[in-house]
Amino acid sequence: MQQDHLDANLPLVGKHVIERVELETGEHLPPSVNQKILEGSYSTKLTIRCDGQRVRVEGNPSRWQRMDNLFGLQTLDECVAIFNCVLARHNLPPFTKNTRVGFRKSTRTEKLELFGNGAEITSIDWTVNHEVGKGRERSFIRGLSSMQIGRGRKPKLYPNGHSCYWGEGSEWAVTKLYNKAFELETHLRKDQRKKHNVSSGQLTYIEKLIDYCEELGVVREEHVLRQKLLKRHNLHLYGRVTESDFYPHLKDIETAMNTIQISHDEHQSIAHQLLAAGAVKTLRQANTTMNYFTLWQHGSDLREMLSESQFYEHKSRLKAIGIDIGQQFDVSRMCPTLKRSDPIEIKPLSVPDWYQMPVVEQSNVLPFKAYA
Repeated sequence: MQQDHLDANLPLVGKHVIERVELETGEHLPPSVNQKILEGSYSTKLTIRCDGQRVRVEGNPSRWQRMDNLFGLQTLDECVAIFNCVLARHNLPPFTKNTRVGFRKSTRTEKLELFGNGAEITSIDWTVNHEVGKGRERSFIRGLSSMQIGRGRKPKLYPNGHSCYWGEGSEWAVTKLYNKAFELETHLRKDQRKKHNVSSGQLTYIEKLIDYCEELGVVREEHVLRQKLLKRHNLHLYGRVTESDFYPHLKDIETAMNTIQISHDEHQSIAHQLLAAGAVKTLRQANTTMNYFTLWQHGSDLREMLSESQFYEHKSRLKAIGIDIGQQFDVSRMCPTLKRSDPIEIKPLSVPDWYQMPVVEQSNVLPFKAYA
């Protein structure tokens, strides 16, 4: 978020400042200031910058000064309140709502654009949590990764299967799906154990949160709306838009879910199926029968390869798990390793009663420091 104060002489805030001079005329140009990184509790970060006229803050206000952001802030005003507290600590004016608007020529595209006398939203993230069932997160993500969404945005499924992005690197919008428990376990738990000032109670809370996400199978849907899209649809002026104005741009995943049925498949090797069914006594016997099953699956005539007693012995074992090697294998009628296939039911994730919801007033009283 940023706001211009063209008639003000605000203090410079950043890590470095570069004075610029027009070489041909000797005219002094506005200084260039790079961003200053602020570090709060639990390794949370925001960035702030002021070049004397433009004030800019970037970061995730829902995560600021919190151990996690499974459930975050609910309104734009709450997010701005977090930013304004940081601005006040640096003696900078707060972000204000736009009360007057007009049109001007864009310096980048030379087209008319809407501008106002208040703060401008340069990027905004919207998230929703889905409950898909324990162990079904990757099946759900993999299923949706088979579809393009929006206006031809192609999916990028990551090799571990725990996340998928649409429009990665886009200057307009990026949509993400990821396994929240995996993300928490990979980043949050590892980061917290590095800190010596984290209490045992906080670590217990984190472990409980990860277990909660794993037990319910939480998949996070995230929409990143960037400056070009916000300006294209006049969503960038704080105070002139409400939360509901953004909703039409957050329906791509919902539309995809309504047009596809995703199933969670559980597979088990033939050898382990034989052991589980009690058709054999040892893993060696199970592997032997599985080898003959593989030959049959590839078209071999086992009657010509085995004696009559051996053939019926392996046939009897395999029939215990629903496979008849006396018939010709037909891949269109069976998947031998498929044990179960259930449609995935998707539900909105509810907030547990022990979860620590964000409180703006609490985040604003905690200390923070500049990060070198």
